Amino acid sequence: MFKLEGIFPALVTPYDKDGRISTDTIQKLVEHLQNKGVQGFYVGGSTGESYLLSMEERKLVLEAVKEAMNPKLHLIANIGMIATEQSIELAKHAQQVGVTAVSSVPPFYFPFNIEEYCVYYNDLADAVDVPVLLYNIPAMSGVSFSMENL
Repeated sequence: MFKLEGIFPALVTPYDKDGRISTDTIQKLVEHLQNKGVQGFYVGGSTGESYLLSMEERKLVLEAVKEAMNPKLHLIANIGMIATEQSIELAKHAQQVGVTAVSSVPPFYFPFNIEEYCVYYNDLADAVDVPVLLYNIPAMSGVSFSMENL
């Protein structure tokens, strides 16, 4: 497993004048940031408005970043969704693209218990061969993991 060191900017998702994702702008942003010395990128989080994107759009953004980035850098993809099957689909796609790790907020909206969250993260870990990172942002997901939970 890689060591999380350095700067991993959470990328925005730029749009063109017609409201479509601008892969050209994504790639220019990636090139600019890697020239500034980042160690990798975090794609598909709340900064990138991922929860407003379709599954296809989330995949497109990840592919555009991977295509533009230096292969020596790390790539982390947020694959979090409410439905486990969708998260697994995004995780498998991310692994295929060549990410270093996937990350997931806990499923939100419904009041799951800690055991159900454990099943969710274990299902993700069983579905792919890359590390799965638990993303804990209680203000956004409404879920807070304690050290005991972890």
